[in-house]
Amino acid sequence: MAVERQGYCPLHPKLPPARSGELPLIVAPGANYAYDVLAQVGLAAYLDCHQGEEIRAEMACHHHLEIPSSTVSYLARKFVAYFQIVHQESIGLLRARMHDRGGYILHIDGTCEEASRVLLIAMDSLSGQVLESRKIGSENEEEVRGVLKEVRRHWGLPMATVHDLKRCLITAVAEVFPGTPQFVCHYHLAADVGKDILSPHEDHLRRLFRRTKVRPKLRALVRSLKVFAVSEDTGQHRVTALLGLRSQKMFRDHCTPEATKGAVHALASWVLAFSQDGEGYGFPFDMPYLNFYDRVLVVHQALSQERDLRPRRSRGPLGPLKRLGQILDTVVEGEEALEFRRIVRETRKDLRVFHRFRAALRVCPKGQRNRGRGEDAPGVLSARRHKAILEGLRASLNRQARRGSPSERASRIVVEHLDKYWPYLFGHVLRTGSKRVVVPRTNNVEEDLIGVVKCQCRRLHGRGHLSRDIEVMSPAVPLILNLNNPEYCQTVYGGREPEKIAERFSLVDPQAPARLLKVWKEERISRRLPRKLERLKSLPRQVARFLSVAVRELAE
Repeated sequence: MAVERQGYCPLHPKLPPARSGELPLIVAPGANYAYDVLAQVGLAAYLDCHQGEEIRAEMACHHHLEIPSSTVSYLARKFVAYFQIVHQESIGLLRARMHDRGGYILHIDGTCEEASRVLLIAMDSLSGQVLESRKIGSENEEEVRGVLKEVRRHWGLPMATVHDLKRCLITAVAEVFPGTPQFVCHYHLAADVGKDILSPHEDHLRRLFRRTKVRPKLRALVRSLKVFAVSEDTGQHRVTALLGLRSQKMFRDHCTPEATKGAVHALASWVLAFSQDGEGYGFPFDMPYLNFYDRVLVVHQALSQERDLRPRRSRGPLGPLKRLGQILDTVVEGEEALEFRRIVRETRKDLRVFHRFRAALRVCPKGQRNRGRGEDAPGVLSARRHKAILEGLRASLNRQARRGSPSERASRIVVEHLDKYWPYLFGHVLRTGSKRVVVPRTNNVEEDLIGVVKCQCRRLHGRGHLSRDIEVMSPAVPLILNLNNPEYCQTVYGGREPEKIAERFSLVDPQAPARLLKVWKEERISRRLPRKLERLKSLPRQVARFLSVAVRELAE
């Protein structure tokens, strides 16, 4: 607790009292908690993703400070307000460092959840710093243009811009930053083409598997055999010991009912683990239901190649094996088998077209696990060479589309996307004086940042659906991730230690964060009732009583 003793002169009572010059640097006027407490709560909440009760326990354990839960939440929001004010006051310093680097490359992206507003973020990929973060009603051209004008006023013209395929972004960027090179994200382009080509096939396969109920049947089989899965001697799956066997004698020595059921358990589990065949990029780069079909086919063929693998009895130690065969027969030999084979054949034809486009665009290369979701091509391909590759692909697919080949639809989709976004695909190597700057071909740096923000929300609030969290989140929260950037911390705060942050917060006019918190609260209430009112059962009746009086009074 801080106690201030004010001095005064009895001979000159009209003079203002003599006050401490150090206290305002420790705690804001009228505040109950010092700046260092504010900094520690904010860092724990937004960088360490600790929940309110965790922060309370930490403050009590390490600092012997008991803080109520509601106060922890308030201090976290106050930290965001202070951080935004400091960020705005430091634009001059940050622009000077930006000028030393030769400029900045602007990445623009937004995120929303169901009915929430859009959180639009602008960041610089050269420094890895978030420049601006705003809430807008939707990603329409007018609101995006307003945010971009703020970016230009604060940060000047960028060397280039990178964004996804939304037409509103292309139009707004061209208007606010005329003459600035703008590029669409190659990963988004490949994903958009892949979804247009492959979504009907993947949806059809999904419906077929649901109709035949193969997954729930396999899961039920796995559950029924789980007691036979683990060997009591080794503590490992029984199939582990079977994989090393080579001779018929060794196989006969291990032929026990338990081992047989454990082997069936392993086969069914292996089929259900079809997602392991993906490369981590997600659909459409990974085709989960096509992988599912392939695994069903592999196990079915393996069982069909061996004699005596079709037991007649449905009971006894071989009963589960017969059950597994019946489940797989549904896909390979059942009534739906012809439809399965037809849709798989069509999928593979269109998949070859998508793989050609993916290879020509040089994103998410096959055979590699997710190493950055798009920025995987080694080296920098010249714009002339890359353009020649894509021109060759476009000409080839144009011929296929005109000939009416089996992959006519897929070829036409690729050509249409190339024609639509052709001006925004090339020229990623820029020259600024003697420097050579390579503009990222994807917007993954910002996509990853948005992913971090969402992970923080899930960790802080424990909810899978983030519509409410995104809606009530302070728009400046993404700015706090700049604290993970050493250059930003050194420029703005002189370091990332809580003491440094507290020292910089003490130089802020305390009224500015208070006004910002008030604006955020009013905006939040204007869009959604406070939670205690949403839960109030008598609210309609009480409001209706008032309105009945209002109708009589205002009608006169």
